[in-house]
Parts: sequence; structure tokens; C-alpha cells
Amino acid sequence: QRRPCDPNYDSRTLHLPDEFLKGLSGGQRQWWEFKSKHMDKVLFFKMGKFYEMFEMDAHIGAQELDLHYMKGEQPHCGFPEKNFAENAERLAQKGYRVLVIEQTETPDQLEQRNKETGSKDKVVSREICAVITKGTMVEGNVLAMSSDAAYLLAVSEICNEDELGVSVLGVCAVDTSTGRFILGQFLDDSARTHLRSVLTELRPAEIIKPHGMLMEATEKALKDQTRNALITNLTPDLEFWNSTKTIEELIQLYSLLRSSENGGAHPMIACESKDKLHVLPELLHCIASDASKREAVLCALGGCISYLRQVLLDHNVLSIGWFEILPGSDPLPEKFPSCVSYRNEELRDRGYSESFHFSANSLDAQIIIDVATLENLEILENSSNGGSSGTLLSLLDHCVTGSGRRLLRRWIVRPLMRAELILERQIAIKDLKGVAADAAKLFRRDLAKLPDLERLLARLHASSKESGRNAQRVVFYEDAAKKQLKEFIAALHGFQTIAQVLLSFKSNLTRFNSAQLQQLLTPGQGMPNLTTLLEHFEDAFDWFNAEKTGRIVPRQGVDESYDSASEAVINAEGKLELYLKTQRQYFGNCSEITYVTVGKERFLMEIPVHLQGRVPSEFDLRSSRKGFQRYWTSEIKEFMQELVTSQEQKELALKGILQGLVKRFCENYTQWLSAVHAVAELDALISLSVASECITGAVCTPIISYNLNSSGDTPRSLIARGLRHPILEGSLFGGGAFVPNDVVLGGSQNAPFMLLTGPNMGGKSTLIRQVCLAVILAQIGADVPAESLALFPVDRIFVRMGAKDHIFAGQSTFLVELSETASMLSSATKDSLVALDELGRGTATSDGQAIAHAVLHHLSHKVGCRGIFSTHYHRLADEHADDPAVALYHMACNVGTGAGGLQEVTFLYKLALGACPKSYGVNVARIAGMPDIVLQRAATRSSEMEAVYSRLTVNGQDNILENSKLLQEILHALNDLFSSHYPMSADLKCLNQLWEKARKNSMPDVCCITVH
Repeated sequence: QRRPCDPNYDSRTLHLPDEFLKGLSGGQRQWWEFKSKHMDKVLFFKMGKFYEMFEMDAHIGAQELDLHYMKGEQPHCGFPEKNFAENAERLAQKGYRVLVIEQTETPDQLEQRNKETGSKDKVVSREICAVITKGTMVEGNVLAMSSDAAYLLAVSEICNEDELGVSVLGVCAVDTSTGRFILGQFLDDSARTHLRSVLTELRPAEIIKPHGMLMEATEKALKDQTRNALITNLTPDLEFWNSTKTIEELIQLYSLLRSSENGGAHPMIACESKDKLHVLPELLHCIASDASKREAVLCALGGCISYLRQVLLDHNVLSIGWFEILPGSDPLPEKFPSCVSYRNEELRDRGYSESFHFSANSLDAQIIIDVATLENLEILENSSNGGSSGTLLSLLDHCVTGSGRRLLRRWIVRPLMRAELILERQIAIKDLKGVAADAAKLFRRDLAKLPDLERLLARLHASSKESGRNAQRVVFYEDAAKKQLKEFIAALHGFQTIAQVLLSFKSNLTRFNSAQLQQLLTPGQGMPNLTTLLEHFEDAFDWFNAEKTGRIVPRQGVDESYDSASEAVINAEGKLELYLKTQRQYFGNCSEITYVTVGKERFLMEIPVHLQGRVPSEFDLRSSRKGFQRYWTSEIKEFMQELVTSQEQKELALKGILQGLVKRFCENYTQWLSAVHAVAELDALISLSVASECITGAVCTPIISYNLNSSGDTPRSLIARGLRHPILEGSLFGGGAFVPNDVVLGGSQNAPFMLLTGPNMGGKSTLIRQVCLAVILAQIGADVPAESLALFPVDRIFVRMGAKDHIFAGQSTFLVELSETASMLSSATKDSLVALDELGRGTATSDGQAIAHAVLHHLSHKVGCRGIFSTHYHRLADEHADDPAVALYHMACNVGTGAGGLQEVTFLYKLALGACPKSYGVNVARIAGMPDIVLQRAATRSSEMEAVYSRLTVNGQDNILENSKLLQEILHALNDLFSSHYPMSADLKCLNQLWEKARKNSMPDVCCITVH
């Protein structure tokens, strides 16, 4: 009964007055009791064979699902069982929360219950069996058509009192369709750069947050960096658990899960272990053991699990859950997971130690790509419509499996940082293009036909648990088992296909140079022995016949209860046949005596009329036809009852066969999932090999230079010959050829930083992008569009280019530009790659140039990283002409004279040494179609201003910045002097004349004071 002004008001609930309830029918009352506790959801209320929608939900059904209103005063519409999945998905995708209320009792069962309990209930029992939202869908057409994960993301925050605006953030993302959890905790800046990067990478479908507990900057990031995500606010502590509550709930949940898996008490619980955390998965155990330092991530995990409990998915998702740490998170107190050892001949030949240890998922093995880089390089989404066309993802994604596509996406946003890992992937790709090329083609052909096995496994595992809508007590009038059978057989066929395809790799296994491929494809190592796992199910039943008939008939020996019932049926049928044979003999071996069925009466013994005189009196006459009479006998009734009972037992056994087989299948869930993950890795590797062949022109395998025994002073370098843009080259208009360029950054003989000048539209931004994309490709392990590329791996890539603002967030273009630059300056190391395009454009020339100068100096001299700095501030080139840390380059062009004496620039798109004297902006104005009169005036004014700047240059050195402060002081003094009312002497008059002459000269950046 709380009002909206009450601090404890909950809009998700509604108070129902007693007077209102008294006027309702039993069914209406039951509906309102559910609705009053879930006002934020749309109810699918099961009534017989239909899901009904009432009151305000009926309007949503009519508006969003195109349903027709039923007759009556109460708004009402509905749809049949078969349309459930489609309609639930349509509403969820539009941002609605769907509450599914299933019927758990038939009218007959209600009548029986009333008899047994003496109650007088008139309404069948119903239960909440599912809650479906954007972030909790586990099936549907959207998931079938797209392999992209629809993440549910929980965010928590702990304010940092020592630094204004800085916070410790905890995140927990879960893909409910596969059970994949991503956990992270990190210190984020006031712009929430890291959080924005996570949001851009994951694109969560739904966000969970503690109501009123996040700072404004965090709320803005969640709003700005998501796309129509469903937002759910949970009550702090009560629903969005704190770290202590989270650990307690985790221990309880996993104790229950482990106990059910072992059919009793978990061994770790049975013994009186002091460490209750042992029941948790390894990563959760690691985090919970350090709870005081992991409060933010534990709260995020608690909010996520609490919400999964509300939508009835906590047990299902956690029972198949696998956890990983978000790159860039605070380091864990111990390494996770255990290290893996690889040995490889080619690694030793390339200068690495014979045996080295690494963790494929360790945090220090992956690059962190921030939000600005993801967007500026269009790695996952293009800037035009947010789609994948024209992105690095579209270039590389040739995967044929859903799990492979999701893995490749993770590889792209998290390139490898350690040389030995990059090289191992390169060797695998080389083998797949060489000795295993034919097997790879067969892999792509056969596995492209399969469903998404990772998601299919999760659904089968959930159905085996018999909870929610899969519970046996839920009443369905459509044959729900047929859908489960179809998915089960699809999974079996999928793994059978994988096993057959792997045989094509087997003949080349010893010829592989890649230890990664050998491990992946060897049964019992990276790939489980699928032949052994499938053997039981191949022997259990006829798959083809099951698909055809929609039911499983097990082969003998598979199910004891079915075998026993089948034997009883045969015995009963045998008794009936033997009895018929005996009766024929009694009636003189008359073959005309047979069993017939009339209506519902079975096994009527039909006897010719001419034998009527020999019919015993105890025979029960049931019916007749011309020339025959039909009888039942006590023996027939006995044998028939025995047969009916046996057939019922057989049918009952058949109903449990599918569920029993699915349960047995899910007992090896971990091994099936291992096979899926191995196939995903193989699919992603093959995709990279195919992408190499799809790139226009020559490609190379980068040489990754990294001395594992280095003391840290190894020269960092990037040397590319004939480098091209991996995406633009194949999409040039008119079929033009892309101009390749040589790029050298760092090394013992070269400056690590490039200061890039050149004409507008001359290709500076394109060069920056192709260099950064080449580095990402190289560190993914892919081939690069170049004649050669030698690279010392980078640990971070920072890219700032283009003009954009966050106007609704109160941030101007210049503020966004400087915020992204500030993130670079605070995070870049000597191993980073930094690319800045025209920094400082959004303010006055003097301020912009000063900022550009300071940033370039800091990056090249203080940080010492590799980078490219493009600019139209040509004085920067003069300042760094003799700087050993900065090399001057420009994009070459030819300049001629066109109509009206205007300069016409021909772009050569070739990188050349030295600085470009001008930016030729008027030429771009000409190309844009500005009127000639405007162009002429602009050209004239440009020449005048260049002349002014030329006069202010002494011996080729621009002194405006150095002398501006002094000039300003002199001008202020003169202004004060000549503005006074005292008479001037001859000397002062002469000085005043000189001042007037100087003032009339155009010095826009310096002489901005009016003298009176």
C-alpha cells in the first residue's frame, strides 16, 4: 500500500484490496495474484492448450504480437502452445519481460486431488516456470540465426575517495545460452574508459545494477555505450548481494550442485574441511579467497546470480558455468589456470627455448584494446550503421560454427602479446594452409551444416534437470518430447560428424609442425575420444527411425524396464495365440476361427455359425456377423488384461527412455563441451587461414621478434615493407590499385615515433589505420597484407582520430579528444603503439599546437613508445627536425596550377621522408565544389597569412610560440603608455609611429590588442 513518494515504494508490485478480490472468479483471482507481484512483466498464462493474456497484457499482445481480442468485457487475447517460443522471443527482443505461468495440473488431476484432500478447489494449479528477457533467452530464432552472445552484465562500483571521479568497478557478464561467465575488477578513470571498452566489446543485451549506487559517470557510460540494452535495477544488499552474501550463496549453491551430481553428500562437504571454498570452481575459489580485495567483482557476481535466481536460471546456468577473467582486471593472488607446456621444433629453430610454459588464458598474454581504438579502427562495428560490413571482424570471420565465430571475435579484440603464443598460432595456420588444406576444406563443408552445438548442449543439459518448463508436472498438450528428441538426435549427429571429419586430419597428424594442432586433434588430449562416447548411443536405438517416427525404441539390453515390459507383452501375446490354437483344435482344427477387434473390444474370438453346437455355455457372446458369432472367454479376458498391463508398462518405459538417454548423455557434458571448444579453436584457426587467401594481393607471415631472455632493453621495432590496408584494398572504387607503403618505427637505427604531415585527403588517416590493423592482425597470428613485416609485440594499442562529441553527456569534441589522449598518456608504456590523428584541432591554433607539442614530446621522450602522430601544425615538424626520437614523414603529392590560378593537388598516397610544407586545404574546398569566388578569396587569404608567418620566422625557426609572451607584455605596456593623457615627447612620438606601423601589420596570433 506504499505510495510512489515512499522511499520503499516498489513499482514491480501492486496492492490488491480485499473488496476487489471478492468480485473475481477463481481464474481471475489466480491471474491477479501472479500479476500483482510482477507488474513489470507480461504474463503468458496457460489455460488448457493456449497461453492467455489479460488486462494490460492483452493490449501488449494485440499491439506487439498482432493478436486479436477475444469477446467479452475484459481485455483478453491468446495463442496456442506451438507459438510460444516465437511470441516470447518477439516480446523479449522488444524489451519486455515475459513471465511464463504453466499449468501443472489437468482437470482430472484437480478432481482427484479434491477427492484425496477434501478440498473444493475449482481452479487447476499453476506455477511460474520461466522468466524470459533480452539477456536470459536460451533458445529462439534470434539465437538460431546469430552466433553473437546476448550477454547479461552486472556492474558494481566502489568509489575511490583518494582521487575524484576514479572508481573501482566490478563486472560480471554471463551468456545464459552457453554458461560462459566473464569476471572483472579494475580501477577506472573519470571517463570510465575501461568500462566503455567492455561495453563496446560485449554489447550486453541486459544490464543489472544496484539501484542508486552507481556514480553519474558510470551511469553515463552505461547509457552512452550500449544499444537498447534492457536495464534492471536491483535493491542493494537484498537483491544485489554484497560480497559476504555472495560467497555464502555460492557455497550453498555449489554444495547442492555437487551433492546432486554425486547422488548424495559431496565428499568435500562430508569431511569437516576448514576451507568451505573448496566446493567452488577454481577461479571463484581464487577470488573468494581474496575477498577483501575483490569486493567489487564479488558484488557484481552476486547481483548476477541473484537475478538469475529471480528468472529461475541460477541452477541451470551455474551447473554448466565456466568462468574466465576479463583482460585488464586487477591481478589475482595466484596464477590461473595451471600452466601448459608445449614443445616444438620450429620454436627452437626460431630462437626460443625448447620448452616453455604459458597459460593460454593468462591476463598478461593478451592486449587490451580500448573503446576509442575499437571504434576508430572499426574492428567489430562500422561507423556508418553499426554493422559488421567493412570491419576487421568481417575480413577474418569465415567460421562455420557458432562457437568458432564467438571464439574468433574474442581473439580479435584480445590479440596475443607474447611472441611464443603468436608463433604457435602462426605455425598452426601454416599447417592448415599446407599439409592439412584438404582436411580443412572437408571440415568447413561438413560442419557448416551443423547446429550451434555449444548452445544445444546447454539446452539438453537444462532439459535433463527437469526443472522450470522441463518439469514433469508441467502440462503440455503438444508433444514437447518431440522437440527434445529432435535436439538430442541433432547433437548426436553433430558429434558423429565431428568424429568422422577428424579422421581426415588423422593421416597428417605426424606431419604437423604445430604442437597446438597435434594436441587439439589427438583423441584423449585436446579432443575427447568421441568414438567411445558415441558408442553407447549408436547401439541404443535407430537414429533414423527415431527421427522418422518421433519416438525412441531402444534396442535390447539398453533399458531393463523396457526389456522386461517387452518380454511380458510377448508372453501375453503368446498365451493368446496358444489359446487360439487350442480352441481351433477343439473345434476340429477349424482355421476360420480367429481373433477380431470390434470397436473398443479386442481379441473377440470369431467362430463359424455351423460350429455353434459345440460352443461351451461359459463362452460370452459379444456380437455377430453373417455366418459368424464372436465370443469372449474368461481365459481371453485374463490374457488380454495381462497384455494391456504389459503394454502400458512398455509405453511408460518408452516415455522414460528419452529422458534417461539425455541424462546419460549429459553425464559426459564436460567431455562434449571440450570437443565443442576444440572444434571452435580449429574453426577459428581455419578461418584465419581462409582469410589470408581472401586478402587481395600478396600477404606475409609476420616475423615476431622477442628475446625471451631480454633484460628489457631490446629495441622495440615495427618494420613493414609494401604494407597495404587489409580492408580498403578490396573495396576501392573503379578497381583502382592500393598504393603500398614502407613503414619503419623504432629499432636500433630508426626513431620510434613518426611525425606525419601532408595534404588533406592525402592518406594520412588511412596509413595510421593500416599500420594499427597490421599490428592487430600480426598479434592475432594472422597473415598481413604486406611484402614483409617484422614486429616486436606491443602491449597496448591506442588510436585517437576523427571528430566526435558526446553532446548528450555534456562533452564537446575537444573534450572527448583530450579525454582519450589523457587515457593514452596515463596508460601507454614503452611497448605500446600510439596513433594520434590531428590532435588539437578543436581549439585556438596556439593552444592546439602547444598541446600537440607537449603530447608528442611526452610520448616520444618520456614514454618512449612507438607511434604515428599526424598533424597540420607544420611548425611541429620544424621543432622536431633534429629530434632523434621523431622521424619526419609526409604523404607525397604533386602540385600544379588549375583554372583561375588555383592550385590542384594530385595525391600520390606514398609515404616519403621529410615534412610537407602545406596542407592544401583550398584544394579540398575545390573538390568539395565550393564557388569559385569563395575559392579565390580563400587562396588569396591563405597566401597572405603564409607571408605573415614567413616574416615571423627567423633562420627557418618559427618563434611565435617562444616570443608570444614577451610580445604580449610589450604590447600591453605600449598600450598603457599611449592611452595615458600625458603629452608625449619626440622620442615617444617616434615610438608611437613605429607602434602604429607594427600594429597595422597582420599578426593575428600575437597582436590582438587595440591601442587607443
